[in-house]
Amino acid sequence: MVRVSLFDSQRHRDRIMQCSEKRREANKKNAQKSTGPKTPEGKEISRANALKHGLCAQVVVPEDAVAMQIRCNHVYQALKPHNDYQSWMVDHVALFSLRIDRCERIERRLRDKACLRAELTWDDDRRLEVEVVAGMLAARPAETVETLRRTPQGCEWLMTRWAMLAHAADLNTTWTAEQTALAFDLLATPPLFRDLKMLGTTIDFEGRVVERSETPADLARRQVADLKERREVVAGLDEVERALAASDHKHDDDPELRRVRRYESTLHSRLRWCVKQILDAPKDRHLFPGLKPRWYDDSIPTPKAEPKPDYEVAAEKAAKYEHESLHPPFCLEPDEFPPPGQKADIPAIVKSRRVKRIAQSDARRRAKRDKVSKLTG
Repeated sequence: MVRVSLFDSQRHRDRIMQCSEKRREANKKNAQKSTGPKTPEGKEISRANALKHGLCAQVVVPEDAVAMQIRCNHVYQALKPHNDYQSWMVDHVALFSLRIDRCERIERRLRDKACLRAELTWDDDRRLEVEVVAGMLAARPAETVETLRRTPQGCEWLMTRWAMLAHAADLNTTWTAEQTALAFDLLATPPLFRDLKMLGTTIDFEGRVVERSETPADLARRQVADLKERREVVAGLDEVERALAASDHKHDDDPELRRVRRYESTLHSRLRWCVKQILDAPKDRHLFPGLKPRWYDDSIPTPKAEPKPDYEVAAEKAAKYEHESLHPPFCLEPDEFPPPGQKADIPAIVKSRRVKRIAQSDARRRAKRDKVSKLTG
């Protein structure tokens, strides 16, 4: 929270009052140079300046008119609106369904892009992530160093910094104040214990000195040797992550993909709400005649379905005949199926099942009588 005293506010007003007329005129002229677009074409272009994805946009990314009309016709036949309000809801259902399809296409392209980047630019992307994480070294040294040590690229970044500190120590025998602060950050030393006497000293859990570096250069080279071993350990994990990403099994870390999924979930929620409003609404006794989709345009020809090839028609007829002739309207046991090309004898199957049930009942009763006779005898 910023507090402004009365003296500061009065001084600010005095500074404004001291502005000359010439300066005011110059400010007015400069303001007229950045008034934004004035033509309709320029306004349409500037409308998309802050566009990030356009998945939920209603004006910036218009839907294809033909696809919208076809989808509206399908939804109208399925939901059958009874009044203008339900017709308006159906239009939105069609619009949301098209946007959901677009989200699915975008997600597929993003996943393909992530797989390709895992194969071609995996190391470069991880180095960029390391640079972003390393920017927080001065603010949060312990967390940053531990994060960098989890990847081979992060270990290489730490090794590079220690190598530069070792070279500086060889040239000047000691480190400057900035270089010493960097060394403490790389060691993740808390601010309360940043003493030059403690630099490079390793202690155990009882506070005893285990190892001490004689010179800053020795400390830097010892840290480089430890990081080389650490890099070999985490290199195998990095290869596993790369293989998972290249095989389309690891995309939870992609912020763009998470954003697409979030908007897809929002569209699904809106679509379910509109459908619920239509289905739960009471039906009117008198239907409104001539209801058409809001996107309906007589000038747009609705594409007709192409006729199916002869082989597909023959295959459908054969499948229908097989379903009607071989499969009765209930499940058959393996020993009840008729020979190929013949119809199942339903009365005979039902009679045989009845005989089996009677035989099983008699067998159970006989088993119970035998058990009772053994116990009493």
